[in-house]
Amino acid sequence: MSIQIAILKVLASHGSGRATLASLKHDLAILSSSGPEWQARIKRLASRVRSVDIFGNGFVVRDADGWEITQAGRDFLQTLEAITQDNSAPTPVADVTVHTQAALIVVGHRFKSHARRQRDQAQTGTVRRGSISEQR
Repeated sequence: MSIQIAILKVLASHGSGRATLASLKHDLAILSSSGPEWQARIKRLASRVRSVDIFGNGFVVRDADGWEITQAGRDFLQTLEAITQDNSAPTPVADVTVHTQAALIVVGHRFKSHARRQRDQAQTGTVRRGSISEQR
């Protein structure tokens, strides 16, 4: 079934949505050998549907000149790609919760390094103990 999803992707990538059978085979051969990312993407898309018949569902039409993706095929592909990783429909924008930005709280961190503090003390001639500054 993933080959049918790959065919939809390739046809949709053509501006006219149309390709000759030879061109389609060539594109599929290049993409299948392009690396694991393409194959993983197609498998992930194909796993989101039980079965698909691109010709029976009217997603692709064939004629003597080649194959062409229909608007129904483009809509199906768009819906398939819009499904999130957990296979549920994406959350509508209106239902998104807006979180306010919280203040940053740093616990147990010294912002000046020990070496920098010693250098600063050497330049000013003061030693700092607790909250009292003393002259050397």
